[in-house]
Amino acid sequence: MSYKLKQESISSFSTATAADICTEFFAGKNKISGESIMALTEVRQVNSFIIESLFTQWQSEMARLRSPYFDFEAEEVQKALKEFMNTLSNHISIGRGHLEPLLTKAIEATILLTFSPKKYVLNHWLDEQKENLPKGKLRYIKTHTEGFKLIYDTAKTPINPAYLGNLFDSMTSHFKIPEPVEFLQKLNAEDKLSLLFEKEEAAEPAPSPVFTPEVNEPLEVKSTVAAKHGNGKETINDRFNGNTNAPTLAEKLQKNTAQPLEKTLTLNERIMFTKTLFEGDQALMTKVFEELDTANSMDEALSKTQPYNKKWDIEGDEMEAFIQVLRRRFN
Repeated sequence: MSYKLKQESISSFSTATAADICTEFFAGKNKISGESIMALTEVRQVNSFIIESLFTQWQSEMARLRSPYFDFEAEEVQKALKEFMNTLSNHISIGRGHLEPLLTKAIEATILLTFSPKKYVLNHWLDEQKENLPKGKLRYIKTHTEGFKLIYDTAKTPINPAYLGNLFDSMTSHFKIPEPVEFLQKLNAEDKLSLLFEKEEAAEPAPSPVFTPEVNEPLEVKSTVAAKHGNGKETINDRFNGNTNAPTLAEKLQKNTAQPLEKTLTLNERIMFTKTLFEGDQALMTKVFEELDTANSMDEALSKTQPYNKKWDIEGDEMEAFIQVLRRRFN
C-alpha cells in the first residue's frame, strides 16, 4: 500500500494536530520551557523548527537595536549580546496561545520537508533575491540531513528555481521518504491518516505459475541431538545452536533500561556532555545523571536539569543529544 500526500490538507492537519499536542501538554501547565520544547514531540524536526522560529524572532528584535549614540556592532557589545542570548535561551517561557501557532507552522514545514522535500527546497531554500541558499538553515534540518547538506555544498551561485530543482533531481537517492503511518504515530496523529494522505492501490502482478517438484518421502528424523552423531555425543555447535534460553532482543532492551542512565551513554556522548554541558566536571555529570535516574517521566527528568542548565546552548548539538538520551529511557 502506497500513500500520496494531500498538499491541500497540510494546513488543516497541522492545525488540528498542534491543538491536540497543546491540549495534552498544557493539561495542568501554564508555560512551556525551552527544554520541554526540545522534547515536545518525537519528531525532532518539528521541535527544531519551533526553536528556529523563536531565534528568528530574536534576530528580528535584535536587528531593531540601533542607535545614533551607541555602537551595537562593537566586538565587546556583540560578545555581551551573545552571552545574553545564551542566558535568555535557558529561560524560555511560552503560554499555549503563543506556542500553538509556532507549533502549527513547524508541523506544516516538517510535513513538506519530509514528504515533499523538493517543494520544500524550492519554497524555503531561496532567499528574497533568489540568488543564494539561506545561511544557517542547515543547523535546523533534522530530516534528510545528508541530502540537504549535499545540495547546500554543491549549489553554485547564482541560484534560480529551475537550477535548484534540477540539482535536487540529481540527488533524489539521498531523500528517503518514511512510511506515513510511522511518522504520524510519532505525533500521536495516526487517526488523521486519511486527512493528510490518500491511498494509492498498486496494480498486482499476474501470479507466476507454481512448479512443485516431486519429493521423495523423508527418512525418519531422529529427535535427540545425540542421535545425530554416530558416537552418540553432543557437539559444542549442537549445544549453542539448540539453546532456547538466550535472551531475546526485547529482554536485552528491557534489561538496558534498568541500568543507570549514565551507563547507557556512548563514548562520544560521554565526552560531549562532560566537555560542553558540564564544563569538564565528570563528578558533576555523574551527580546529575544519578538524579535523573530517580525521575519517572520525561517532564520530571527535564525539571531536574534546571539547576544545572543555565549555560547550556538550547540550539547546540549537545543539548539535542542529551534530549535523545532521555528519550531512550522514558519513551
